[in-house]
Amino acid sequence: MCARFFRKTYIAKILMVLLLLVLLTGCGPRNQPTASSHSTAISSNSSSLASNQSDDLSLNKTGVSIDMANLHIDSSGVQCPSGDLGDGPPDNPGPYTLTGFPGNNLVLATNRLTYDSSELNQMSDYIKTNTIPMPATLRRVLGGPIDMSRKQTDDAGHAVGYIYDCSLRLGLTNTSQNLIQIAGVGVQLTGSTHQNDYQYHLIDPCTLPNLACGFGASETPCDQYFATIKLGLNSTSTVLSATPVGRAGPSCGELTLNPGEVKVLYVYFYSPSNLIYSVVPQLILDTPSGKNTLQLPQLTSRLAFAKGSQFTCYGLRGDTFVVEKEVPPNSYCI
Repeated sequence: MCARFFRKTYIAKILMVLLLLVLLTGCGPRNQPTASSHSTAISSNSSSLASNQSDDLSLNKTGVSIDMANLHIDSSGVQCPSGDLGDGPPDNPGPYTLTGFPGNNLVLATNRLTYDSSELNQMSDYIKTNTIPMPATLRRVLGGPIDMSRKQTDDAGHAVGYIYDCSLRLGLTNTSQNLIQIAGVGVQLTGSTHQNDYQYHLIDPCTLPNLACGFGASETPCDQYFATIKLGLNSTSTVLSATPVGRAGPSCGELTLNPGEVKVLYVYFYSPSNLIYSVVPQLILDTPSGKNTLQLPQLTSRLAFAKGSQFTCYGLRGDTFVVEKEVPPNSYCI
């Protein structure tokens, strides 16, 4: 009697344990995230990152002044693009046409395309002077084109040049009593590269009220030097350099500064891909004891590049910006 009781109790316990295991097994999968819900979470996160990417394109430091190695250096900082116009391909543009337009991209701050007269006049006033505060309707962001898609035209609709690359202007003054020779200019990469997928909503200022377009060139033969540094998928600490050439070509010789002399060095940066880099510029000096590298950490900057398909130019029609599918005459989409 007692033995049968224990056998029944033992069997009942086993059945209860088995039933509990079945229930737990049946509930398990319903409490785990499915493949589709996991994929949706990643997609949502990627979208959020893309929408905030413009924070990574904020402008570099401007108005930099440096005194070192008997040189006084004035710079407006790295800009992407420069605002000047090149005639050759982006990887070898030659001396640019210096337009006097400010660098970097001027874009609509939001997706809104229709504005009232007060807002449009504020845009015009800002572009005309570039000294008053920027209206909330506009924003400047980094992004040098890697191709020749941003063509600028004259009154007859002929191409007068192309906007591409990033640039650095260095005003150089020899503060010593000795000759200074600059054999090269370079950059050291300070971080890994990453892709730039930002969509640029540019505006054509020539279509805004009370604005006239036009530009001129500076042709000082050997007081202006140019160099183009070609970037790639390089790793941290890689150093890339180029040799400056005078506006008049090799006849200007090496970039040389007599005591008290002032010259300007324009450094252009080219990338074949829409990437963002972190760099520290440097000058390479020719000294009696050999080459000496002068690091310029005060000009540590980001270089951002974009494909032509990332840029859309909007011209004003009435009170609304519309896409300019063809570049109109006397256009300068900044």
